[in-house]
Amino acid sequence: MKKSVSVFLLTIILSFSARAANFEADHWSEGLHLLAGGGLNTAVYSSDDDHVDGGLGVNLKTDLLYVFHPEWAVEWSANVKFHRMEDNFLLWDTLLTVGLRTQLPSFYEGMEGTPYARAFVGRAPTVLFLNGETPKGVSDPSTSRIHFDGPVVGLGWGILKKNSKGQVWFTEIAATAQTLESEEDVMMDGEVPLVLSRNQVTNNARIYSIAVTFGILAF
Repeated sequence: MKKSVSVFLLTIILSFSARAANFEADHWSEGLHLLAGGGLNTAVYSSDDDHVDGGLGVNLKTDLLYVFHPEWAVEWSANVKFHRMEDNFLLWDTLLTVGLRTQLPSFYEGMEGTPYARAFVGRAPTVLFLNGETPKGVSDPSTSRIHFDGPVVGLGWGILKKNSKGQVWFTEIAATAQTLESEEDVMMDGEVPLVLSRNQVTNNARIYSIAVTFGILAF
């Protein structure tokens, strides 16, 4: 039984390796592929009551692609972003999206790599760690973090390149807009989060972000 499972897993790994080997920057091989990378991002929080510049933060991103045409793919993505807000609060932002990506023509003759564009929508569960501070609008001082949720939309543009060793790399810039619809004030009881209150966000709160990501084709 163990031998059969090992053979099955090895077959899957070899299959994905073969797909990655056949994946070209300008001709995507059909099937599943995974892109993964990290980079920097900047964010701005805006509402009817406040405006906060999040400065620079880091982000980690994975894109699972299903290529159905040499120039088109459906994608499922997860992008985790971290920011320091107002020097005290830590914002942990997770974008879970689905989208469509396509190749673009080269912008000029002799351009290195193949450009692509992507459009995506999804949800954005967000956690704001208060680090002992109590922001405006929070009445209970025992609140240690605030959970937000709401929809996100975004557009991205990038370039795929294949190096001399055959590895496909990408560089991407993406802009996103999140709407914060719901809010939970949470107190931590040891390792257990206790929800103190739940509210709908009514002050047109949004997070706008631009991220630059560098990464590789994993398979």
